[in-house]
Amino acid sequence: MKKTDIFKDIIWIMTHDSSTVKDRKGCNPQPFLKKITDDMTEQEFLYQVRTYLASFGIIGHVSFHDKKSGPKGFLLRISEQGIFVEEANQDTGLQVGDRILGLDGMSLEQVALQHQNYFISLTPERRSREWADLLLMAEQVMVFRDGQEMSITVRASQQAQKARIFWKELESDILYLRLDNFMDEEAISRLYQECLQKIAETETLIIDVRYNNGGTDSLYFPLLHLGLEEGKGYDTLDLQDDGMEILYTEGNVDRRLKDFETWLQQENISPDTVKLLEDFRNNLLQNRGKGYVRYQDDQDELFPGVKGSHYPEQIFVLSDIYCASSGDNFVKMMKNFKKVTVIGRPTLGILDYSNCCKVDYDDYFLMFPTSRWLAIDKGKGMTDKGVLPDIEVPWTPAHFERDVDLDKCLELIEMKRKH
Repeated sequence: MKKTDIFKDIIWIMTHDSSTVKDRKGCNPQPFLKKITDDMTEQEFLYQVRTYLASFGIIGHVSFHDKKSGPKGFLLRISEQGIFVEEANQDTGLQVGDRILGLDGMSLEQVALQHQNYFISLTPERRSREWADLLLMAEQVMVFRDGQEMSITVRASQQAQKARIFWKELESDILYLRLDNFMDEEAISRLYQECLQKIAETETLIIDVRYNNGGTDSLYFPLLHLGLEEGKGYDTLDLQDDGMEILYTEGNVDRRLKDFETWLQQENISPDTVKLLEDFRNNLLQNRGKGYVRYQDDQDELFPGVKGSHYPEQIFVLSDIYCASSGDNFVKMMKNFKKVTVIGRPTLGILDYSNCCKVDYDDYFLMFPTSRWLAIDKGKGMTDKGVLPDIEVPWTPAHFERDVDLDKCLELIEMKRKH
């Protein structure tokens, strides 16, 4: 498919099928139509399409990708102290703790001004993905490393950073879970099989979703149940859920049905996930072509027989700016439970528009949302805000030396023991 035709199709989707159409019109596509040609380089094409999509202001759930591009292999942290490398594979040329000073002879301020329309978010800390792109596009990157400035070349890694899904005992009565996604059904199911019984006998549970980039909501349901107080069900909670509406265009319904068929054929798929997908599929068939329709979902009906247990007595959830999508939703839900304290930093906050479709364009693909959170109508959307922690722990370079967030949890646990 020609680049010019791909871009024209993207314009159509973003102005007809994307659930953002009610609120976000994006910029005028005409200047981009003049710039985009069929013989332009891959890098320039990606840059122009992503700059157009950035005008909608939607992180993650509106995105355009090159299938041939491998993983970046590094993660950036943007804070008041600067731009730092938080994680990096060895073959990228970066090292953990590097501070980025400039690109191709320009200061970061100059780079930000030159590429101002490429950035999606209004908040600097949510611009790490775009800065990562710019590092890879640059010929030379100036970094501060081991007390001195140096010029390096940054390359995309040959291997993806492995998602970490595991549990361990920190002490005899403190259990720690790390979940970097809610997507790997096999790994998460195995984790639950190994540790849920142990959790049922443990005083304190720490759930680390700081790097959770989402997946399927149903995969965190077993963790939600742990937040209930002893003998109480979900009907005792005051769940402030404004609900969502779904844009049921014919194109959206066809795309989503195709996606669901693929997902339902996965091995080790849980009954909760099957039920969730089948409910969605039925709604798609019933509402095809009806435009925006409110999605009817009753949380009480979903878990009618579930009651809370005594253990764990307290739960800490670690959150951060990299926690997104289903990760956002998990943190948002956990804040409803009295047992739970969220510690860290606000999540990425990309739930306003979700339930994404994937459109295939041979060497490329587009992601766009089909649902819209109704909290937007009350001015309570989470774009550029995220889900706020109960106790905020600002990020500083001290996080390179020790796990400041986890230490805060352990400090609070110790304080409770003394009282």
